[in-house]
Amino acid sequence: MKDPLSRTKVVVRRLPPTLSEDALVSRIQTRFARPYLWMLFRPGKSTNQIHSRAYIEFERPEDVLAFHEDFHGHVFVNEKGSQYKAMVEYAPYQRVPDLRVKKDGREGSILRGTSPFD
Repeated sequence: MKDPLSRTKVVVRRLPPTLSEDALVSRIQTRFARPYLWMLFRPGKSTNQIHSRAYIEFERPEDVLAFHEDFHGHVFVNEKGSQYKAMVEYAPYQRVPDLRVKKDGREGSILRGTSPFD
């Protein structure tokens, strides 16, 4: 397990199910001035009351602590007046997916008339 002082990825849980990614990004930018490196937003489902969540990668561990102090416990109010208290914690999986696209060796082989398996 990683040392808490070297972790840079957090998960924000218990967000409203109807919250959009744009609304969350604007809320983060107004409350927290430091930029983040990467973010993945998973929308919730209002029919089953499944909360939305967001995974955020910061550059330094100090940014994580500052974000936690500023955003943990922030109350979101949806259009019906229900309140949702955000919970910020370290992400259990600290790695960030690679954004590079792997090239497929078979791509275009039909047009070339060759097979990569020959």
